[in-house]
Order: sequence, then C-alpha cells, then structure tokens
Amino acid sequence: MSPVFQTLETTLARGADGLTAEARAKLVVALLGLRGSDGGFAGLDRRSDPYYTLFAWLCLRGLDAVYDRSALCAYLSACPRHAGTVDASCADFVLSVESGVRMRCLPHVLSAMHRGDAYAFFLASLITGKLPSWLVRTAMRWMFRSGVGSDLSRLPTPRLAAGAVLASLAGTDTSAFVSELRNRRLSSGGYASAAGTAPDLLATAAARFACDWASAALPAHECSGDLAFVESCWMEDGLFGPSPSAACGDAEHTFYGLLALGTCR
Repeated sequence: MSPVFQTLETTLARGADGLTAEARAKLVVALLGLRGSDGGFAGLDRRSDPYYTLFAWLCLRGLDAVYDRSALCAYLSACPRHAGTVDASCADFVLSVESGVRMRCLPHVLSAMHRGDAYAFFLASLITGKLPSWLVRTAMRWMFRSGVGSDLSRLPTPRLAAGAVLASLAGTDTSAFVSELRNRRLSSGGYASAAGTAPDLLATAAARFACDWASAALPAHECSGDLAFVESCWMEDGLFGPSPSAACGDAEHTFYGLLALGTCR
C-alpha cells in the first residue's frame, strides 16, 4: 500500500476521531444516503459515479463505518475502463485495496505524464504501492518543465499540493511548492485555489496535507482560523460542501473536510 495513502487514511481517521459520536453518526447516515441500488455512491447529478464513490468509500473507512463491500466492488468492476481516465484510476484504486490485488497502474501513470497532469499522476501513484523515485523525478521534470508548470504562482492549489507531495517522493526540494502554498492562505483562515480568491475546502485540505507531508511545520496559531473555516463548510444535509456559501454537500468535499480536520488535530 502506498505510504501516501496510509498517511491520508491516518489523517482522515484523526479528523473523524475528533468529532463527537453524534457528529460521526450524522456523517455516516448522510454518506450512506448517497448509496445507490447498484452499489455505487452518487455524485452531484444524484447518479452513481466512480469518482464520488471513491470519496464516499474513503470517508466511511475513516469513520470506521460498515459498508457493503461486495456491492461496492461489483459496481466498480462493472464500470467501463478507459485507460488513463480518472474514473478508471478511482475504480482500480478502490478494487486494489478491497481485493488486495495490485491493479495495472502503468496506463494511468503514463497518461497522467503525457497530459502533464500532476493531480492525475498523484492519484495513479496511490494505486502502485510505491513508485520508483527516478520515475517520479522524470514525471516532475515533464509536468513542470515549461509554460504554466514552470510558474508555480499560476497553478491551482490542488496541483501545487500534488507537486509538493510528488517532489518529496522524488527526493527533490519542496520549498518552492510549499512557499507558494503558504501564499494561498487567508489571514481569516482557509486556503484559496488561486491568489486573490476566496478560500475553499479542497484548497485548504490539500495545502495543509501537502505541507505536513513535506515536513513544513504550520504555525499553531493558524489552526483555529482554519478549523473555523472547515466547520463553516459543514452543510445542513450532513455533508461538507466546497465553501460556506454552498447549497449542499457531497462525498468529495466530505473527504476534504475530514482530511482538513485531521491536519488540525
């Protein structure tokens, strides 16, 4: 199992453990309410989706909740596979953990490298157990070689965070990524996806996790502001949403909420 995945799960569980029993139960009920008759979990269009199923599964594991593994695996096994797509990466990732069988990762890795997509490469790397550092270094050079990739200030925060984690895995300097991530934090709490924008939950969770992974100690006094922002993203439907102004929550942002809470504990 990937060391990054192990750390993700540990951080997620720490976030869940910090909640009251009532809050945990509310989250579990809301997540299970997204489950479809086909064994998958619903996305924003209320239909089962491999991407959102991945996040619902991660949340339920972090919350130590009971879920139907056989129905989940049956749904993901039946999903169409197009090599290199995010849906295929998500399905293969869950199935590899639940079945204990290592899935074919090379198509996902090569596709992400070809597209210059650091976030997709990060997802693909979770499936593999541990990628050789030389391959990660090669991917880093390719994905951040020129254009927008060479100007970190122009990258969205999730891609910066993925870059920081990958740079650490490659054994290269993470300071430029961490410095730019730190520029995205707002004084009131939370991180923005781009300079000059409002904070959002994905950016906050990704930035805090990446800084922790890169061993960049975050000031303790920032925790209260970041915690307050994360808590403001917990919606009335029992799930976390992308920002306090969201109309409803979803499985993906519930994962980010628990992950962000775990980085603050």
